[in-house]
Amino acid sequence: MNNISTTSQALAKNPTSRPANFTRHTTDLVAKFKQNHQWHLIPLYHLLRLSEFGREGIERSGSYKFADHLYRNEPAGQGIMGKWLDRVLLNLPAARGMRQRCVEAERTLEERLDATPNQLRVLALPCGIPRDVTRLLHRRPELTVRLNYVGMDMDEEVLGAAAEHLQEIRKLHPCLIQGDALVSETYPEGTFDLIISTGLGEFLHDEALRVFYKNVFDHLNPGGMFYTSATTKDEKSDFLLRSFELNTNYRDLAKTRLMLAPMAWSAVHLNADRTGLQTFVRAIK
Repeated sequence: MNNISTTSQALAKNPTSRPANFTRHTTDLVAKFKQNHQWHLIPLYHLLRLSEFGREGIERSGSYKFADHLYRNEPAGQGIMGKWLDRVLLNLPAARGMRQRCVEAERTLEERLDATPNQLRVLALPCGIPRDVTRLLHRRPELTVRLNYVGMDMDEEVLGAAAEHLQEIRKLHPCLIQGDALVSETYPEGTFDLIISTGLGEFLHDEALRVFYKNVFDHLNPGGMFYTSATTKDEKSDFLLRSFELNTNYRDLAKTRLMLAPMAWSAVHLNADRTGLQTFVRAIK
């Protein structure tokens, strides 16, 4: 059975209860474009909504469905045009780089499980739909009994989707927690051998990201690893994202290292993907 618990009192204390990835504030984007005389964005708005990836990004910013569609990499949309456009968007350099985050998360999880003879306690936040976990355990089912998986997210809808997705791994008994990555009191009890987080840091300003990194550091076991990523700016993709209020904070490798510096990590390894638009972080406490 999946264990889903809620820490609503601690969440209520957090003044920023709106999920960080919900960056859209304008209800009627077309009206906004008209008011700002951005006439060129109106046909682009309607065109992108034909794509499933574009529609979800416009309507719900960087939602878990937006991220999961990116990771699945299966074009979908309205008619032939929508599906074709979806394929184009999913093949942009920025999209390919972001998709690699999930691949690297799966690889990191596998390596840590292989290096640990006993159970590995893992926290994913925000957990989204954990395809890295299911892909790994489908490939290597023998690892299932050694994975103690905890997923945390602010959104109850996400937790429900994660629980449904993880049901396909019969011997896995995940614990799913409603909590806020920026509020230490909402984290699960105890510490972890591995904490995985992708797709959150891009929606946090520097001060909030430092709080998040400190919370992660405090909830790791000595020798535990933090796997995360950071995004470097791509002008074309950034134009599309900001036009429709999917606002992103960009950090290159040097800036990412600087953000991690206040914590006393025993080792920090950073590397960039082939597009040069993603930095992958493996920091060891």
